[in-house]
Amino acid sequence: MSTPTMPEEVKRRSRGRPSPEQAAALRESFLSAALKSFLQQGYAATSIEAIARDAGVAKITIYRQFENKEALFREVVHRAVTNARDNMQATLVRSDADARQVLLDLVERMYLGATETQTLALLRLVIAEAVRFPELAKSLYAENSFVLAPVVDYLTEAQRTGKLHVPDPELAAVQLSTLAFGGVRFFISKPLAGPEERRAWAEGIVGLVLRGWTPAPATGEKAEGGPD
Repeated sequence: MSTPTMPEEVKRRSRGRPSPEQAAALRESFLSAALKSFLQQGYAATSIEAIARDAGVAKITIYRQFENKEALFREVVHRAVTNARDNMQATLVRSDADARQVLLDLVERMYLGATETQTLALLRLVIAEAVRFPELAKSLYAENSFVLAPVVDYLTEAQRTGKLHVPDPELAAVQLSTLAFGGVRFFISKPLAGPEERRAWAEGIVGLVLRGWTPAPATGEKAEGGPD
């Protein structure tokens, strides 16, 4: 495995405490090396010593921030899922948008976040190591609430304003994400081929959930499309 190129300002830093910029560059260097090692070698075969060597940093640089390999792995996973969360947050900034369009966009973004190459590889790794290292699986499960927070916020507001009928937004967010991710399908087969297939996937999911989440018409009103 080749050694990542260190930023010049890190190479030139004087002895003593690094500047904030140098510290950030060092952290990025060893976190990138950690991700690469975990994905290529697996969790068990990866060591902090090897990560430090590959990143060109001292072991103490990593140990000052992470007490052990598990803590380092949790940060690697957290960084990966943060991207998925940020993408979902971008969907929900339009509070006045049509609920169906928001859900379509949301499902597509959840799907893309879960099937992004590195994220999917990390999820596969956690599942593969879950029996030997159950704490890894627990840490990934804990990230679920963090990732879905924007979805929960949107569904909570949609329930409050009457756009959707979702009495339990947290449960509804988990159910929607499970449908969007496709369960085990994309762990064992190739992701969808392109935008058209992704949109068809999202259309099917949103059509399904809206049957249950569309508010019932008020008493005395005729349901849209219902009998005269």
